[in-house]
Amino acid sequence: MKIHLTEVHSTNSWLLEQLQQGNDLADGTVVWTDAQTAGRGQRGNVWESEPGKNLTFSLLLRPDTLAPRDQFVISEVAALSVLYGLQTVLPDDVAQRVSVKWPNDVYVGDEKICGMLVENQLQGSKIAYSIVGIGLNVNQEKWVGNAPNPTSVKCQIGKDTALLPLLNAICDRIYLGMEALSASPEEMFQQLHADYVTHLYRSEGFHPYVDAESGLPFEAELVDVESNGILHLRDKEGKERAYGFKEVKFVLPCGVTKE
Repeated sequence: MKIHLTEVHSTNSWLLEQLQQGNDLADGTVVWTDAQTAGRGQRGNVWESEPGKNLTFSLLLRPDTLAPRDQFVISEVAALSVLYGLQTVLPDDVAQRVSVKWPNDVYVGDEKICGMLVENQLQGSKIAYSIVGIGLNVNQEKWVGNAPNPTSVKCQIGKDTALLPLLNAICDRIYLGMEALSASPEEMFQQLHADYVTHLYRSEGFHPYVDAESGLPFEAELVDVESNGILHLRDKEGKERAYGFKEVKFVLPCGVTKE
């Protein structure tokens, strides 16, 4: 089921409010809006989106067979679904530059085209539900906020892209990924995780980072991401460093640090 709202504060918050009010929304429900007035990103960031130009939507998933310890795979499925959806509307030379910036942003080169907020509600030994919020820049060309490195499909190809077919393509991929996990969990866990790691931003070479706790900069290469989402980097001294969410910042080419 898809629910279209002309304007809403946040699609993630709207879905959460419906659930808290006792509305029994089905697995796979999508709410999308033309204008999001208070879009939420990771770590309390605000997602800027020009009304009518982009995709701002949230999906409700009920991964009944997924253990809480495996919840990071939801981020992997969602990020890869956006990546592959974008590759259907981008020319090959641009599509090959699309990657997933840990944990679940999507980039074209060094520019951010998609932000994501995955909120999981745990209930005992199960995930009661997951709300996957996605903001994808499609036809926007200018940003008035302080986002350091935004881009969009239109910035990359110079023309508008129809929103609904792209929305449907991404949602369909997410549904298929979650269904595959339910049908063959062990095999699909390994396959999805390998695919995710293969498409990671900065998968090769040394790049600048900042340790969030110490505030100290360092250069490191990507080693791996564990199935629980822990990022492993190796610095130039050969020391391996492990980071959870919010514990390390990426230094972009423009010199801005991004968690």
